[in-house]
Amino acid sequence: MPKRILVIGILFCLGGVLAIWDIITDLFQSSISLNFAVFLLPVGMGLLKGKPSSQKWARFWVILGYIFCVFMTSFVIVFPESASVRLAEHEIRGPEALPYALSLIALLAISLVVIHKLLYSEKALAYFNRSYK
Repeated sequence: MPKRILVIGILFCLGGVLAIWDIITDLFQSSISLNFAVFLLPVGMGLLKGKPSSQKWARFWVILGYIFCVFMTSFVIVFPESASVRLAEHEIRGPEALPYALSLIALLAISLVVIHKLLYSEKALAYFNRSYK
C-alpha cells in the first residue's frame, strides 16, 4: 500500500470517527444532530483496503469540500460581519475575522487539492487497479 493512500485513508477514518463523536456528544446534551461526515469512516476503510469504489467516494467528498470552500468564501466576503473564527479559547467576530476565515478556507482548499492529486496519482491508481481485479 502506498503511504499516500495510508495517510489519506487514516484521515478519512479520523474524520468519520470525529463525526460519530460529535453525534454522541450531542446525544448526551439532549440534542439530535445529523452529521453526514460519518460516511467518511467506511470510505477511509475502503481506501485502506484498496477498493476502487472508495476512491470514487473519496473524490465525491473532496469535490463536496471544494463546493463548501467556494460557498464559505463567497459568504464571508458578502457578509463580513457574520465572519467568526475561534482560535483556541479566543473568538474573533465580524470584519476583523475576515483574514483569518479566508486563510483557514484557503488552507482547507489547498489540503483538498493535495488529497485529490495524491488520490489519483499513478501510484494510487496502480494500487486501486491491482487490489480489486
